[in-house]
Amino acid sequence: MGVQGNGVTILNFDGVYRPQKRLFQFPHEWVDLADVPETNLYCSEAALAEIERRLERRRKRGAVLIGSGNYHYVTYLLLKEINEPFTLVLFDRHTDAEGGDDVISCGSWVSYALKHPRLQKVVIVGPTASSHQLRLSPNMTVLPFDDHDEWPKALIEAIPTGSIYISIDKDALRREDAVTNWDQGVIPLSQLLACLRLLLFHKKVLGVDICGEYPPSAVDMFDPLCREARGKNEQANMAILETYFHYAAPHLRPA
Repeated sequence: MGVQGNGVTILNFDGVYRPQKRLFQFPHEWVDLADVPETNLYCSEAALAEIERRLERRRKRGAVLIGSGNYHYVTYLLLKEINEPFTLVLFDRHTDAEGGDDVISCGSWVSYALKHPRLQKVVIVGPTASSHQLRLSPNMTVLPFDDHDEWPKALIEAIPTGSIYISIDKDALRREDAVTNWDQGVIPLSQLLACLRLLLFHKKVLGVDICGEYPPSAVDMFDPLCREARGKNEQANMAILETYFHYAAPHLRPA
């Protein structure tokens, strides 16, 4: 049904994207957030308001690279921009729907998003537990990854709206395809891309964001794990963005 987007917004919390130079082939802009305090894992009200102000000034719409999963709560701010009925399709190892946090966090932002008046449903792909095993809102459906022919059909059938927003935390992927700072799931990148193509074909995609980078360290240059993470994560980011823009705007794809 199509998508909206004219480029990539890269959020700079900690410099994690600087070495992923292949990403710069896409039309892009940077939103610098490195100077905003109280953002790692938990985000204070003042910091959240400042991030929102900076996001509002961005010119590129469609795809957002958030950074580490520690900052996944930024998706909440991106959802606030939507003014039509929609479903959030979240690829994540975790539900990110913990309650009781006084401030928004990477583990609670979905519970905040559920208060959005236009959000009809949240469909989460990737946790090992099903909806029957979790105490969740009735507006949430969890689909543990199951590699069989009927599984993508179940994803489409779980979405009640014509419009969707897609959020991807690479910790849903198997270790062969991405390296994150959280425990990881079992979804192959090829299956994630197949789901993405299916969603893009059948639904109006209002936007997509990607997180799950491995945080940089002071010994990054000499750390084999950091090098492995950078290579795999850049490859996964490129594949997701290329798939997205293939449908969103072919003229924006890198040559």
